[in-house]
Amino acid sequence: MTYEKTDAGRQTLANRQSDLPRPLRTLLLLVDGARNEAELLGMLGESGLDSQAFATLLERGLIRALPSQAAAAPPPTTAAEARGPRATLAAAEPKPAPRFTAFAKLGQGLRAALESRSDSPREISAGLAEIIKCAAVADPELFAWLERHVDDLRAQQQHAVAHAVQRIQQLRDQIEAEDRQQHRTPSPLEFGMALGHVVESVLGFGRYLHGEAIGLGMLLAADLGQSLGLQSAESAERLRRLLQGAGLPMMPPRAPTDRWLELLPLDGETGAQHMRCVLLRELGAPLNQTVPREQVLQTLERSGALAA
Repeated sequence: MTYEKTDAGRQTLANRQSDLPRPLRTLLLLVDGARNEAELLGMLGESGLDSQAFATLLERGLIRALPSQAAAAPPPTTAAEARGPRATLAAAEPKPAPRFTAFAKLGQGLRAALESRSDSPREISAGLAEIIKCAAVADPELFAWLERHVDDLRAQQQHAVAHAVQRIQQLRDQIEAEDRQQHRTPSPLEFGMALGHVVESVLGFGRYLHGEAIGLGMLLAADLGQSLGLQSAESAERLRRLLQGAGLPMMPPRAPTDRWLELLPLDGETGAQHMRCVLLRELGAPLNQTVPREQVLQTLERSGALAA
């Protein structure tokens, strides 16, 4: 796959105050629309980045995938005939349907939702975080369906995966269209991301899969919403149970308070700092909320994330 920077990506590079971790910033700088994933990762050497880094940049809207030349070129119509009748018959045989396996690629706009390889259980769980996030902010009925079928999804039962992939793509398209019409920022799709990006960075990028970090971000966001009296204890607990049922980590990394404060996207004057993030009133009812720094630290303390 080959990528190019978006306008947002170029603006991020121009903004030296961006919260983008340094390894990802370096990767974004190298994206040029010509080099593919393997070439870019090879240039970065021992950075610890892998293909999941591209998923992160795609989800944040900083790069976009370019169609491959093979996909863009019209298929030859006479090559099989030139090789003889047997080749013509082989070419005419229907190809087997691809398997629905690439949950971990859902953050890439579902471009690779139909993959021929098998994902590891960890990758599947990480990809399920994207499905859970979309359902939590936009579709309570899908959320309830996920509660009943999460084991089928982890086992990659094709009927369950097909339903989830189709519905999530519809939801993402719907939310993104509303974002454009309403000039809404942050988008509900950023639920769990403000704290999830910090989780990714606190131990160094690459220790968590992106979906695992976003799952922890949602877990912390649910605690924040409940502590602020915005989200009911029942809906927060349902979210926790589903994240756990999806096989996602439930304990954020431990780090000193100073390290968290260094990485948290805080605004405002010292002593009155706050963080803007997406929280939930209820499942399917997101809201943009400004949270005082002390409230964020209390959530981190309750989760066991603050080291002595």
